[in-house]
Amino acid sequence: MVFLKGIREKIGHMILRKKIRMRKRSKKICNFDTAQNIGVIFKTDSQSDFELVKRFLQFLSDHNNKVFALCFVDSKKVPDFYLLRKGFNFFSRAELSFFFIPKSQTIINFSEQPFDMLIDLSIDESFPVHYISAISNAKLKLGKQKKNSDHIDIMIDVRKNNSVSQLIEGIKQYVPVLCQ
Repeated sequence: MVFLKGIREKIGHMILRKKIRMRKRSKKICNFDTAQNIGVIFKTDSQSDFELVKRFLQFLSDHNNKVFALCFVDSKKVPDFYLLRKGFNFFSRAELSFFFIPKSQTIINFSEQPFDMLIDLSIDESFPVHYISAISNAKLKLGKQKKNSDHIDIMIDVRKNNSVSQLIEGIKQYVPVLCQ
């Protein structure tokens, strides 16, 4: 079973590499004050991480940014706890293809948005989140420094404290100095 999952994911990576080669995006450096619309993608396994992300989205909104959030819940169905959240779009394993590629229209629309900034808050390797982040048309992409993060323009090193809170603090510290 694990062997088959590995093969399916490798094929998904091959499809992703082909799609990235075909896609063109314009890059532009911006900060919280110069960005007008920001996409945030993340995977959550805990309510505490979700609350951290929710506060971070409020921080971004306070900078007069339009914020769009997309969250991957690694289960067959999105739990009811998350569904009642305004301003968030969620997807689960049910919305992935056989090769773990996200396939719903909401996800396609999110990846095609020309965000000024895309922030990937995923800590763990998650192919569906990686896929969306990699094919995004965002002008600037930020995220955690990881093995398969060559599509990220600005990587934040959180090896000392590998957590969502540390990643958010690194982004809050680094992004304001861009474009000055």
